[in-house]
Amino acid sequence: MGRIAEALKKAERERQLASTAEPSTPTAPRPEAPPDPTANPAAVSTDVQSVRPVRSVSEGMSEALVAYYDTSSMITEQYRSLRTRLLSMNSGSEPQVLAVTSAVPREGKSVTALNLAVILSEIQHLRVLVIDGDFRRSSLARLLNQPGAPGLADMLRGQATLESIIQPTAMPNLMFAPAGKMGNRSAADLLSSETLARTLRKLQTQYQYIIVDTPPATTVTDVGVIGQLCHAVVMVIRMNRTPGPVVRRAVRMLQVNNIPVAGCVLVGRNERNTRYGYYYGYYPYYRYYNDYYHREREE
Repeated sequence: MGRIAEALKKAERERQLASTAEPSTPTAPRPEAPPDPTANPAAVSTDVQSVRPVRSVSEGMSEALVAYYDTSSMITEQYRSLRTRLLSMNSGSEPQVLAVTSAVPREGKSVTALNLAVILSEIQHLRVLVIDGDFRRSSLARLLNQPGAPGLADMLRGQATLESIIQPTAMPNLMFAPAGKMGNRSAADLLSSETLARTLRKLQTQYQYIIVDTPPATTVTDVGVIGQLCHAVVMVIRMNRTPGPVVRRAVRMLQVNNIPVAGCVLVGRNERNTRYGYYYGYYPYYRYYNDYYHREREE
């Protein structure tokens, strides 16, 4: 038995020497496995701009329009859920004018308004028009890579016609009207004119859905004026940013002015509860922006 043990040890030593003498062969790097969303939901980004487009980038359509570029993403499905809710509220299939607002600036209301318009125009028989009604801080023209003027403000000032301000987009049944320039007129003055009410009535004979992007509800009175001409308002709220009391004040303000609130859309990621970025509900918020107050004071 002693000789057998010594022979085994000797053979083991020889194998070790042979392995160290052989040149090492490089091995191909092992491909990384795709992240498992169920393993760590908080690690999955739900920012609109982080979604990889399925379509190639189109001129005139910002990559923030996830409903256009990634039609199968979870965020797009949430927009479809919003669309289903709005369609079910309009059982008579009447032309609808919907305002999109937020409690405070920088909540993502303009991107939400455009994505909502895109998802509505997915239905081929619906003609959709999105209007930039935020004269002070317009952004839809930039997102659509379109001229910012002439627009709605120019038409309300009598400097343009309705036909001249409506522009096509990459989707054949989605049209766009920019904000335009106020000139020496105030936003409240332009929006309170009978011309706007008459224009919206005329547009309802041409489009099934008209989406109006408005300023935040608690900063200026514009949404209170525009909301009177709309069928309902959709409130956009960004999670972990908008203060809860400000949201409640914005909703109360709309209700006091007899403006129906169709619902609230939460945007942003809730790391504790979900990996999706868009869904309905209320949530406590912590941060408040007052840019519009300063802008109004400067004007």
